[in-house]
Amino acid sequence: MEVSVIALAESESKKGYYVLILEESKSKKRIPIITGSQEAQAIAIHLERLQPARPLTHDLFKNTITQLGAIIKEVFIHRLEMEIFHALIILQTADKKLIEIDARTSDAIALAIRFSCPIYVSESVLESAGYEIDEKGKEKKGSYAEYTLEELEELLDKILKKEDYESAARVRDAIERRKSN
Repeated sequence: MEVSVIALAESESKKGYYVLILEESKSKKRIPIITGSQEAQAIAIHLERLQPARPLTHDLFKNTITQLGAIIKEVFIHRLEMEIFHALIILQTADKKLIEIDARTSDAIALAIRFSCPIYVSESVLESAGYEIDEKGKEKKGSYAEYTLEELEELLDKILKKEDYESAARVRDAIERRKSN
């Protein structure tokens, strides 16, 4: 089942770590994946379309794969064992050969977003790690209508200090919409 990255935020349960939220579009089930700060930063930088002065490790990996004439066709999160997600990167070579590479899930996702390829989760992983949010929770999440423009700008500053670039982009977009209206 295909999933999308919908959020990246500081983990409240594990200090110093981040939580990456994946969502399956049909069932709306979400899967939280705990990741380190460097992996979270690598994902956030690309999601926010920021350009570091020099290539980060995942950018270097992408450039190498591309120079070799290959692509990452998909990422498959296939197993959850002892609270650790296991992922495969499915690489397609220039001669169309498919190669499966075992990877940490956060690294696989960082590469998937760089290649704009799909991320899949096995049904068993989705069932065991997935959760649903009620409609009220969905409506509240991401709704900035109750905030004044000043409050939104203060919120943006706080989020940027935490380096939560995914949330910062949503708040920035809300500010821009508010200013244009």
